[in-house]
Amino acid sequence: MTILYSLCSWGLGHATRGLPMLRRFVKDGHDVIIYTSGRGLALLKSELKGNVRFIESVPYPSPYSDKIGFAVRFMVMVPKIMGIIKEEVKDVGKIVKENKVSLIISDSRFGSYCKSVPSYLLFHQLRFIAPLRLPPAEMVTEFYNHYLQNNFEKIIVPDYEENSLSGDLSHKLRYFDKEKIEYVGILSDFEKIDTDKDLDYLFSISGPEPTRTILEEKLFSQIHLLRGKIAVALGKPDGYTEEVRGNTTIYSYLEKKRRDELMNRAKIIISRSGYTTIMDVAEIGKKALFIPTPGQTEQVYLAHHLEKTGLFHSVKQRKLKLDRDVERALIYKGFTPPWRTAESIERFLKAIGIKK
Repeated sequence: MTILYSLCSWGLGHATRGLPMLRRFVKDGHDVIIYTSGRGLALLKSELKGNVRFIESVPYPSPYSDKIGFAVRFMVMVPKIMGIIKEEVKDVGKIVKENKVSLIISDSRFGSYCKSVPSYLLFHQLRFIAPLRLPPAEMVTEFYNHYLQNNFEKIIVPDYEENSLSGDLSHKLRYFDKEKIEYVGILSDFEKIDTDKDLDYLFSISGPEPTRTILEEKLFSQIHLLRGKIAVALGKPDGYTEEVRGNTTIYSYLEKKRRDELMNRAKIIISRSGYTTIMDVAEIGKKALFIPTPGQTEQVYLAHHLEKTGLFHSVKQRKLKLDRDVERALIYKGFTPPWRTAESIERFLKAIGIKK
């Protein structure tokens, strides 16, 4: 079977959470075409190398900024994004025809579908969280998503229907047909392994620019407050570098083997509250300190939701004090998933009609 796997290119999260399914498709002998761009494309090329084909996608303009909030910038950019979605539909139709694609999976790209081919949307943000949680605004965003997603057979949600991580992002919905939503469980490319917990702190710095660099600078201005063994992953997959500064080892990017090793060795993870990172932490069963991207309502909501439910500590970027906040974070209980990625993959395959 020829599968077109399309991914949003905002940050690296969509690419990393797609890796478990992509590896499974390759293992099962499917012909896989990956459609994405930017750093996500670089990451997937590094991880999957010659086992799949790559086509650079029509890029969505980034809604992230260090000057105005995500919600405001996103609304301003909606007309441009809608124009790109129309271009994407044409692009995908051409790829389907030229490559005899028989299945499409789209991770958060609304234009990656084709009427003649079963198309599935992998998406965890069925409702966009509005500033101040204004009900009329959230009703509009949910209806907007519902309208766009009618082009897909099903919406695959990487979360649990009960005991959820994503909270109101994909639950308590008004407009969606429940029969069309499939909660398959978390998807993470990390694997839990038995190893010594000899790494005190692992910093995972990710996300689109310029917010990624802003967090990097903030963390490095305070990292001297911590004692113990520290590792920092900068989330730059374009080239590998490794640097040792005293008790801190800095990696430009971590491929799977080293990622798994460091994540399992770490006593606590410090990172943005991006949903993929939250799933990674849950998969391995780690404590975490989350620092949501200022103005990005999804991350702010997730951080608040996880703090309120007693799972993970979070702190606003401007209020961060590393030594204080990591101590607080160690008190929280973390999240024990009902099942992990191995089971989620089987549920995903069943949802899209691929049998073992």
